[in-house]
Amino acid sequence: MEKKRIMINNICKAVNIISLILTVIFFIYVINLKMLPIKYLIILFVGIAILYSLFLLLVIPKNIKIGFKITATVFMFVISLILFLFSFIYIDKAIDFIDKIGNSVVQKENYYLVVLNESEKSNIEQLDNSVVGVYNSNLGLGNLDKALKLLKNKISFEKVEYNDLKLMLTDLNNGVVSAVLINDSISSIIESDLSYLNISIKKIDTISILVEHVDLVKYVDVTNTPFNIYIAGSDRYGSIDKITNTDVNMVITVDPVNNKLLLTSVPRDYYVNLPNLGGMDKITHAGYYGTQTSVKAIEDLLDIEVNYYAKVNFSTVEEVVNAIGGITVYNEFSFCMVESPDVCFGAGNIHLDGYRALMYARERKTFATGDVQRVKNQQKVLTAVIKKITGSTSIITNYAEILDSVSNNFNTNLDYESISSLVRKQLNDMKGWTIDSQNLTGFDLYTTETYSYPGMNLYVMQQNEKSVNQAREKIKEFMN
Repeated sequence: MEKKRIMINNICKAVNIISLILTVIFFIYVINLKMLPIKYLIILFVGIAILYSLFLLLVIPKNIKIGFKITATVFMFVISLILFLFSFIYIDKAIDFIDKIGNSVVQKENYYLVVLNESEKSNIEQLDNSVVGVYNSNLGLGNLDKALKLLKNKISFEKVEYNDLKLMLTDLNNGVVSAVLINDSISSIIESDLSYLNISIKKIDTISILVEHVDLVKYVDVTNTPFNIYIAGSDRYGSIDKITNTDVNMVITVDPVNNKLLLTSVPRDYYVNLPNLGGMDKITHAGYYGTQTSVKAIEDLLDIEVNYYAKVNFSTVEEVVNAIGGITVYNEFSFCMVESPDVCFGAGNIHLDGYRALMYARERKTFATGDVQRVKNQQKVLTAVIKKITGSTSIITNYAEILDSVSNNFNTNLDYESISSLVRKQLNDMKGWTIDSQNLTGFDLYTTETYSYPGMNLYVMQQNEKSVNQAREKIKEFMN
């Protein structure tokens, strides 16, 4: 009987040591997370220390019954195991997530070998020894030669260069060339400004070229210094690493001392200077030349310093809104989407799931003011998301879903220290955020003078200088 008692005591001691190790691992994870304020760390440490002290008082005395000692040991082991699993699953997930979105700034420029949709060609081998059209322009990051070289490794072809994009597409339609090599920028304009040509294409092959990262960070102490974040929204689903045009161009000015945010939206067709390229173009086209071009254009337009940027796309909006259980926005008037007339939005407070939130933020054709109204709706969606995440328990109850929803569809140059500092401050203060918004306005204009498509008569929104100056002044007020 005594031997059995000694054996049980030894097993309990071993289990207790394991419990202690698991608890220590939990604390290491919590400390490495750097998001819990000191006061919460102290409360957590003291609480677990008291629990362990009570446990030791119950199991150390020799006159404690074996059954009770086993029960107490099992109880503490279960508590320690839960803490360990929490740290391993949730805390480690948060650390990996922030590392991933901060280190996923590698971008790629995609080139597509395309044919007419009705073509019998369905694979790249069928285009061997064919005639391929190439648009010779400023578009993109100058990787056309690399793309052609990689294409030559796959098939033999005769290259025909064009200086007129419309002519190249017309020749494709008439069979003068069998296929054309285009990048995302050309693909976008075929779908928008050249949609009247009614040319439907399909992709036969994709060539991806990695683009060297340009460090754009301008560090500040994000807990006590106002700063600007540029939000670049791509009109694409899926991976965020593709270089493409930006449908959403917004600056969030953050006043962390007074918990205030100012959202400044720039319409996608706004006619702006591209200072690093030396030309005028739509702000949406700046994305073709990398995030650095968009950032410099925004800085020049608003006379500000952009400290950080974040890239999102259709998938980000849809999945985040679903992860937090939907959002509610106030809609001034009812409307239906032009291209999807079955998708309608009533007047007043409306609840939106991920898909409907995306559709609400995308629509512009139904409005007389077009993109001006769209950017207002985009601000409503973003405001509702921010308020729900910071002002409810959704961030806790849907923690894993929120991280999963943006892990592959979000990219930022905000570093880990800055993100963890902001989270720590929010948890420490638990204050709501006051959100204000503004958007630039302008005048309709058609011009053949855009950097990306010289000679092509395109719609742009001419700057309203009064609107620009008012936006600049309001941002300065926030920054000061």
